[in-house]
Amino acid sequence: MHKNAYLCLFSVLLTALALTNPREVFAQVAAGSVTSITGDVHVEHAGTTVPATPGMALAERDRIVTGPNSHVTVTLSDGSKLELDQSSSLAIDRQMVSASSRATKLTLFSGLVRSLVSHTTGNTNYEVYTPNAVASARGTEFDTSTENQAPGTMSEEDRKKYKDCRRFTQVSVYQGTVVVTNTTNPSGGSVTLPAGYRTIVVCGLAPLSATPLAAAGATTGAAAGTAITSATALAVAGGVVVAGAVAGGVAASGGGSSGGGKPISPKH
Repeated sequence: MHKNAYLCLFSVLLTALALTNPREVFAQVAAGSVTSITGDVHVEHAGTTVPATPGMALAERDRIVTGPNSHVTVTLSDGSKLELDQSSSLAIDRQMVSASSRATKLTLFSGLVRSLVSHTTGNTNYEVYTPNAVASARGTEFDTSTENQAPGTMSEEDRKKYKDCRRFTQVSVYQGTVVVTNTTNPSGGSVTLPAGYRTIVVCGLAPLSATPLAAAGATTGAAAGTAITSATALAVAGGVVVAGAVAGGVAASGGGSSGGGKPISPKH
């Protein structure tokens, strides 16, 4: 009799734990692992922050943060890879893999991430969110970045036009296609970018019309000290790039640029 009472009490305690602290119970969903590290990289997991180490397991809801002049490569459970650049912050919101489909949802809060999506059969849903945009990949490789100032690829005229904005998202495609939508203004429509084109999402506005990458690359290459968040530094053949996001609306606060230092190398 007493044994049954103890078992009942134990079951109640387990149920209470699951209800009161769901993150601790469910945060261990396997998402991937850290492949390589350069510099200062930390992982925020279940309310604690620890230094990242090669081979460290990552779970859904984990957040990865890189310091200045620091980089990290992550291999997801489906074989896709993420290269997170310096002064960047990214969360793995969802990483689901089954026999017939897979779904990846990432949120980039600041900086730049390069995604190398693995080739698999079945239905693939790979999305990178920034504070004011979402890039849905239809290709195999792309960079995503977000910053609180106009990217270097924007014309001087547009810089003045949007000088009060505090969040920009830039998407540049090198292979395949990427669909870009402003998450703060989904009714504004989306832009489908083919290889060799880019767009910029400004504040709460609809994505700007697609423009060729070639001109952006020439401009960026000439600029000294260009950060990787500018599309020009990413104008390379063979990938898809989502760079820079401006969340919220005009004069929205938050976010940050990727800063100076060594950028993620363009793919030639």
